[in-house]
Amino acid sequence: MNWAVLRREWGAVTFVLTVLVGIIVVPLALYFTNQGPAAIVTPGLTTSSSARASSAQTVSPARSPSPSP
Repeated sequence: MNWAVLRREWGAVTFVLTVLVGIIVVPLALYFTNQGPAAIVTPGLTTSSSARASSAQTVSPARSPSPSP
Protein backbone atom coordinates (compact mmCIF):
# COMPACT_ATOMS: atom_id res chain seq x y z
CA MET A 1 0.00 0.00 0.00
CA ASN A 2 1.32 3.42 -0.93
CA TRP A 3 1.20 5.60 2.20
CA ALA A 4 1.94 8.78 0.24
CA VAL A 5 -1.43 8.46 -1.49
CA LEU A 6 -3.18 8.08 1.86
CA ARG A 7 -1.42 11.14 3.24
CA ARG A 8 -2.35 13.18 0.19
CA GLU A 9 -5.95 11.91 -0.06
CA TRP A 10 -6.76 11.60 3.65
CA GLY A 11 -10.10 13.42 3.21
CA ALA A 12 -11.36 10.92 0.65
CA VAL A 13 -10.16 7.98 2.73
CA THR A 14 -11.87 9.41 5.82
CA PHE A 15 -15.11 9.89 3.87
CA VAL A 16 -15.09 6.31 2.60
CA LEU A 17 -14.39 4.94 6.07
CA THR A 18 -17.17 7.07 7.55
CA VAL A 19 -19.66 5.81 4.96
CA LEU A 20 -18.66 2.20 5.61
CA VAL A 21 -19.08 2.63 9.36
CA GLY A 22 -22.45 4.32 8.79
CA ILE A 23 -23.64 1.44 6.61
CA ILE A 24 -23.12 -0.84 9.60
CA VAL A 25 -24.08 1.41 12.52
CA VAL A 26 -27.30 2.99 11.22
CA PRO A 27 -29.19 -0.26 10.50
CA LEU A 28 -28.05 -1.69 13.83
CA ALA A 29 -29.24 1.41 15.67
CA LEU A 30 -32.61 1.30 13.90
CA TYR A 31 -32.97 -2.40 14.64
CA PHE A 32 -32.17 -2.13 18.34
CA THR A 33 -34.23 1.04 18.79
CA ASN A 34 -37.37 -0.75 17.60
CA GLN A 35 -36.85 -3.76 19.85
CA GLY A 36 -39.07 -3.81 22.89
CA PRO A 37 -42.23 -5.26 24.35
CA ALA A 38 -44.36 -2.14 23.79
CA ALA A 39 -46.29 -1.46 20.64
CA ILE A 40 -45.34 1.50 18.47
CA VAL A 41 -47.48 4.50 19.38
CA THR A 42 -48.27 6.98 16.65
CA PRO A 43 -49.84 10.34 17.43
CA GLY A 44 -53.41 10.83 16.23
CA LEU A 45 -52.84 13.79 13.95
CA THR A 46 -55.43 14.78 11.42
CA THR A 47 -54.21 16.39 8.25
CA SER A 48 -56.05 18.09 5.48
CA SER A 49 -54.91 18.98 2.00
CA SER A 50 -57.32 21.89 1.57
CA ALA A 51 -56.20 25.42 2.30
CA ARG A 52 -57.88 27.10 5.21
CA ALA A 53 -57.96 30.68 6.36
CA SER A 54 -55.89 31.36 9.42
CA SER A 55 -57.85 31.69 12.62
CA ALA A 56 -55.32 34.18 13.96
CA GLN A 57 -56.70 37.68 14.14
CA THR A 58 -54.59 40.51 12.87
CA VAL A 59 -54.67 43.88 14.56
CA SER A 60 -54.98 46.84 12.26
CA PRO A 61 -53.03 49.96 13.25
CA ALA A 62 -55.04 52.67 14.97
CA ARG A 63 -55.92 55.59 12.74
CA SER A 64 -54.84 59.01 13.87
CA PRO A 65 -57.57 61.64 13.85
CA SER A 66 -57.43 63.88 10.82
CA PRO A 67 -57.53 67.63 11.41
CA SER A 68 -60.84 69.24 10.69
CA PRO A 69 -60.99 72.14 8.20
